[in-house]
Parts: sequence; structure tokens; C-alpha cells
Amino acid sequence: MTKRQAELLQYIKNYINEHGYSPSYENMMKGLKLKSKSGIHRLVHALVKRNKLKHHPYNARSIEVVDG
Repeated sequence: MTKRQAELLQYIKNYINEHGYSPSYENMMKGLKLKSKSGIHRLVHALVKRNKLKHHPYNARSIEVVDG
């Protein structure tokens, strides 16, 4: 896992714990200080491939952290 992927995973965990639902791509973009949503999309996709996240692409705020 890259440093940026680890940062995003931790950001998502913290956000869910604080708010009770997953962050939007825009929230993640601002939280990691990235300038494009496509960068967030790539990071989320990489974490899904690594079985760290589940993502339902046609539902808003549908990112789930996979335990284990």
C-alpha cells in the first residue's frame, strides 16, 4: 500500500467514525488536499482492489472499510 493510499484509508475511517457515514469524493479531495476527483477515484479503486474498501459505484457515499 502506498503512503497516499494509507492516508486516504485513515481519512475515510476517521470520517466515518466522526460523521456516521462515508465521505464524498469532494470531502476526500479536500481532506487529502488533492486538486482532482480523478486522483481520489484512482486511490479508492486501488484500495478496493487491495480489499481494504468496498464501494458501490451507483450509490452516493457508499464506501465501506473492510476489516481485517
